[in-house]
Amino acid sequence: MRTFVAAWPDGAVRERLAALELGRAKNLRLVGPARWHVTLRFLGDVAREALGPLGETLVAAATAFPGPVECRLGPATGWFTGVRVLQLPAAGLDELASVVRAATLGVVPGPDQDEPPFNGHVTLARAKGRLGPAAQAALAGIPFDARFTVASIDLVASEPSPHGHVYSTLVRAALGPPSGLRPGGQSGTG
Repeated sequence: MRTFVAAWPDGAVRERLAALELGRAKNLRLVGPARWHVTLRFLGDVAREALGPLGETLVAAATAFPGPVECRLGPATGWFTGVRVLQLPAAGLDELASVVRAATLGVVPGPDQDEPPFNGHVTLARAKGRLGPAAQAALAGIPFDARFTVASIDLVASEPSPHGHVYSTLVRAALGPPSGLRPGGQSGTG
């Protein structure tokens, strides 16, 4: 089963994301509100028998991580992967992503080569083919600034469908006891 660990924007941020004017470029497939998330670690295909231990490990790691954490989206849209993925940068979740990776490596090892470093973002759209320079330029650099609180993380299953992947939460893991909102995962004491 294809899985990942995610943090989800709250309803107010999803409403603001939905209001972004991304137009209707011919070769652009928009990602809908039900799929907007920040991937803390992509796990890939995980055997069903490993899901229980993976969920337990994730819950233990989240419980030990003082929360909540603030995530900031923006300052503007941009492109990944040679103009294939339109995204918004997400800042403030690096420490949480590191904890998730360290905790889940025992159950879902990384690839033989090093995993790419965490690059927090929310995917807004994917190019299905080549976009012209005017369409690329019109979609890059759209200003956006929002913040949301991450109080829990999810182990998510991703099932393909004719209309894109459908996400289902397998395990929700609450972050540890509140220690004050920690922008960027920094200590709440001080």
